[in-house]
Amino acid sequence: MAGASRNPRHGALDALLGERIRRRRRELGLSQSALGGRLGITFQQVQKYENGTNRVSATMLIKLSEALALSVSEILQEVDPATPPMDTEGQTAQLAADFARIQSADMRAAILTLVAGLAPR
Repeated sequence: MAGASRNPRHGALDALLGERIRRRRRELGLSQSALGGRLGITFQQVQKYENGTNRVSATMLIKLSEALALSVSEILQEVDPATPPMDTEGQTAQLAADFARIQSADMRAAILTLVAGLAPR
């Protein structure tokens, strides 16, 4: 069976993620077409994500978090309560410590550019 998930839990998680996307879209008063416009996809693709028919990629999850004004962590926390909440203070301290050990100024500049590009605007 082509495309079938080897782990039945994946299908359930895809469906839960789809429900979360639909609920948030409705909270924001967006149509599937409006959300699709924000994401650069068709309303049919939004519909497939919401129905759990198509799996959401990591890239699309980031785009969805921006379009729905939720962090990826907030989306996933509701989908899979086993997802640990973000420890931003601990992560920030670890990131700063690791960043300080990078000797190349060019590498530090590239990392800053990357982080700035990933941060929601």
